[in-house]
Amino acid sequence: MKSIGNVAKEINLTIRTLRFYDEIDLLKPSYVADSGYRYYSKRDVLKLQRIIALKSLGFHLHQIKSIMHQNKWEGVFEEQLAIITKEQEWLAYQEQLMRLCLHLSLIEQDISWETIFQYQEKMTHDQEQEITKFYKNQFDNREIEILSNPALDIGSQESSELVEILSIAREQRDDDPNSLKSQNLARRLKGFLDHTFDGDSKLINKLWDVQKHAAKDAGLITLEGDLIQYIDDIMDIYVAKLKEKNQ
Repeated sequence: MKSIGNVAKEINLTIRTLRFYDEIDLLKPSYVADSGYRYYSKRDVLKLQRIIALKSLGFHLHQIKSIMHQNKWEGVFEEQLAIITKEQEWLAYQEQLMRLCLHLSLIEQDISWETIFQYQEKMTHDQEQEITKFYKNQFDNREIEILSNPALDIGSQESSELVEILSIAREQRDDDPNSLKSQNLARRLKGFLDHTFDGDSKLINKLWDVQKHAAKDAGLITLEGDLIQYIDDIMDIYVAKLKEKNQ
């Protein structure tokens, strides 16, 4: 027999925790002295180790109590894995939403809560189906495959380059589109688009048209009108200069 103090020290728990386990009938000591002092057998310690192992796997105390008392393990781990999977999915969703908020704070002067609400709606099954239907009506399978590139998905970890470009564009939108800063940004944006779209300029223009006129239907963030105009202006000037240079 081991005293409650020795067990607590050996298992690295507090005496208070062992007393609590006794109170909720999770782990009863084999012997309680007249003084009220608790003593644990080797079997008790083994049971305690199982409790700690299950707790580290994410089981709650009431679940552990049920498992230990009934001594039924069938389906226990499958159920817990299902719970963990759901929690991971929820954390992934929260991470994506938090990153979207971060990206919006960089792109927009004021965070668009409407955009965040739209993103939350997009995650529902019905809204996701509507967006898929929209893309199938607007783009062919090859184009959809290109557009599925996470580098274009504001809120994803891979979209940092696009977010930075749009953030700079927002800061510079009152600048002269023909200035060196504006044209350097245009060159960077064109390089990003050519790489991401495999040089498909028609697809770039198609998506940009959707961005301007049907962003909500496509599940895209809504850009402010003056930002869109600035990007149009710097790109028109940059492309015109490229054509002039290549003639």
